[in-house]
Order: sequence, then C-alpha cells, then structure tokens
Amino acid sequence: MEIKSLRDYLLREIWRGGIVLVEYPSNYPIEDFVWGTLLPTISEQEIIVDDFLGIGDLTFRNYLRKESGKGYKTVLDTIKNIKIIKIGPGRGSYGNVINEIPLTYDTQEFMDRYYNCLKRLVVEFGKPAYFLTFGLAEYLYFGGEKAIRTILTLQSVLPIEDWTSIYFINKDLIDRNHLAILEEISSSVLEILWKEKRHDVIIRK
Repeated sequence: MEIKSLRDYLLREIWRGGIVLVEYPSNYPIEDFVWGTLLPTISEQEIIVDDFLGIGDLTFRNYLRKESGKGYKTVLDTIKNIKIIKIGPGRGSYGNVINEIPLTYDTQEFMDRYYNCLKRLVVEFGKPAYFLTFGLAEYLYFGGEKAIRTILTLQSVLPIEDWTSIYFINKDLIDRNHLAILEEISSSVLEILWKEKRHDVIIRK
C-alpha cells in the first residue's frame, strides 16, 4: 500500500513499542526527510539517536549545507532536544553527545557498554519518545554475522516497549538476509521508492 505522507504515517499510525524500518535507496536524500520533515515535527519530545560510524552526522551536515537564514535557525531549534549515543568514529554536531561507545562486533562487550549507557540516560533524562538509528546498514556491512547477532541480542533485552524506534536503512548496502531478519522483528516496514527526483512510500508490513 502506498502512503502519501511518511511523516503523518509515523506520527499517527505508530505507537510506543513499535519498531519502524525505513528502507531507502542510496541515491535518495534521506537527510531531507529526517532533518527537514520528521524531526521538526517531533522535536519538542525527547529523542535519542544511535549514530553508528557518524552517518547521522553526515546526513545532518548534508542538509545544513542546503539551508541558510531562517531555515538555518529552524534547524538549530530542531536539534535542541536530541541526545546522541555515538558508536564508533564520527562527529555528533547535531545534538548533545551523552556517551561514546567504541565500535565492536563482540556481542557481550557491545551489550554491556550499550546497556549501561542506556540505563544512565533513562535515569538522568527519562524515557525518550523516539529512538532513531543511523548507520545500521554500514555497521552490518562491516560486521557481517557478528553484527546482526549483536543487534538481535540487543533488541531482545532492551525495554523497547517504552519508545518508538525508527531505523533508517540503506537497502542498497545491506545484505538481503540481514534485511530479512530486521524486517521480521520490525512492527512496520516502509520502503521509499526514488525515481526522477520524486519519492513514493510503500507499506510493506
């Protein structure tokens, strides 16, 4: 089924505890949707971002280069409530970096570091309304089977029913089997089709 507004669908049809997989092609300017459409709508609520390899920061800077004047100020207002968990190298210029986790594909090491970080965040700032994840496809690309095992294990122990999780996935990069696993554990799967500078959004689950 095709939907007219990805933003409206995410805000009206997805409830806390939902995991939304947003699949997009590599030539789609995902920064326009994330920073120009979605985040201005939810920016008054608490948002935590998992940023693998600084991909979220790169999309933010891509978007910022397109803005000036009033648009630039709007972007700065948008990021005021964003808390960042930075995983691996990269910057976190679009929010408050709360913690940095070294990039690892060892499941137990990643879980220990991440869970302790998340527990501290919830105690200090409360439970977020939204959890956004950038760079997951890149993490899986470099880490292979160890990486997907780590993500699955993490999802099984986190209290995800307390917030809405949105994963932005570059579908041209990720292994088909890994994508199938992520689709299976997600409550909703959306695919962005991009052709001739026009996008359509298809509900696949």
